[in-house]
Amino acid sequence: MFVGGEFYADTRWQVDRMAISTDGMIFLNGGKACLIVISECLLEHGISKILLPSYLCPTIVNTLEGCGLICDYYPVRADLSIDLNELARKAAHHRAVYFINYFGFRHSAVVREYLVGLRQQGVMVVEDNAQAGFVEKSIGDFVFNSMRKLVPYDGGYLVTSYDVTPYIKRHQGCPNRRLPVIRLYRKRLGDYLFEGIGGRGEMEGLYEQAEHDYETDPVVEGDPQERWQIEHLDWQAIRQVRRENYRYLLGLIAEIPGVTPIFPALQEENMPMGLPVYVSRVPRDWLFDELGNAGIGLTVHWDDLLRDPRLNEDAVAVDMASRMLTLVIDQRTSHRQMDYLAENLASGIRNYGMSVNVPGKNEPFTFEQ
Repeated sequence: MFVGGEFYADTRWQVDRMAISTDGMIFLNGGKACLIVISECLLEHGISKILLPSYLCPTIVNTLEGCGLICDYYPVRADLSIDLNELARKAAHHRAVYFINYFGFRHSAVVREYLVGLRQQGVMVVEDNAQAGFVEKSIGDFVFNSMRKLVPYDGGYLVTSYDVTPYIKRHQGCPNRRLPVIRLYRKRLGDYLFEGIGGRGEMEGLYEQAEHDYETDPVVEGDPQERWQIEHLDWQAIRQVRRENYRYLLGLIAEIPGVTPIFPALQEENMPMGLPVYVSRVPRDWLFDELGNAGIGLTVHWDDLLRDPRLNEDAVAVDMASRMLTLVIDQRTSHRQMDYLAENLASGIRNYGMSVNVPGKNEPFTFEQ
C-alpha cells in the first residue's frame, strides 16, 4: 500500500462550474513567481530589506535574495507561534515584514492585531499562505499561496492593492520548461502507483527535472489551463475531507509514544496542508526512511535549513527542522491508508526502541518555549 508522496493526476475533484471566486486575485506561475513580483515591487518602493521568520524554506530566501533583497530574521517558537516581543524589537528597524501561516493554521489574534498595526504604521506586510490555500480573512499588503502543495496543478494567487502589472510584464515570454515535465510526471505517477506501469528511476528522473526547472527558471506568468483546472476543483469538499482526515489521524496517533502533534486541534474553517508532528525517542530521519520503505511518502519541513548557513545558527529552528515530520491527511487519503500510516509509525518507533540502544531515547518530548 502507498500513502502520500507527490500528487498524481486525479479528476475526482473536478466540477463543471467554477467552484471558487478568484475576483481580485492575480494568477501567477506559483509561489516563487509571487515572491518575484513582491520583491520587485518592494524594491521599486525603496525597500531593500525584509524581516522573515527564522523557520522557513531556504528557497524563499534564495528567491528574495536573488531579486536583490537583504534578509533578516525574527524568532519562531517550537509550536510555530511568533515571539512577539522579539518581532516587535526587530520590526522597529524594518519597513517590510514577512509571516507564514504554517500548515494552514493562523497565528493568534494578538499577533494578527500587531501585524495589522504594522501596516497602519506604513510597514509592508507579506502574508505567506503557501501552505494554507485560499484564506478568507487575510491581513497582508501582499498575500499569496501555492497550489502545487495542495493539488496536482501549478499556480499561485497573489492579492495586493499595489499595481504589480509592470513587474509581471518584465517576465513575459519566459518559457515554462517545468510544466510539460510535471504534467507528464503526474500522469505517469498515477499509472505507476495504480497499474504498475513504468519504473521508479524514470519517475524520479522526471520529478527531479521538473524541480530543477522550477528552481532555475524565473517564470512568472500563470498557465491558463492550470488555472482552469484549479478553479474547477470542489474546494469546499477538499477542505471538508482534509479536516475530517486531520481529526481521524489525530485520534490514531494520540497513543503513539514519541509523536507529538504541533497543532492538537483544528481552527475554525481552516484547511490544513498536513498534520505536522515532532518525533522523539527515535531519529526522525531514520523513521522517515523506514516509512518510505513501507510505501509511505511523507515530507520534512525543512531539511535544507539544517545545512544552510544563513538559517542554521538559530538553535530552535535547527531543532524544529531535525524533529518535524508532516503526516498525510490530504484529499487523496483514505481511512485505510491513514490506519496503515499510524500502524507503521507506531511499529517503527517500537522496533527501533527494541533493537537500538540510544541514550535518552525514552525521555518525553516537550515544546521549548
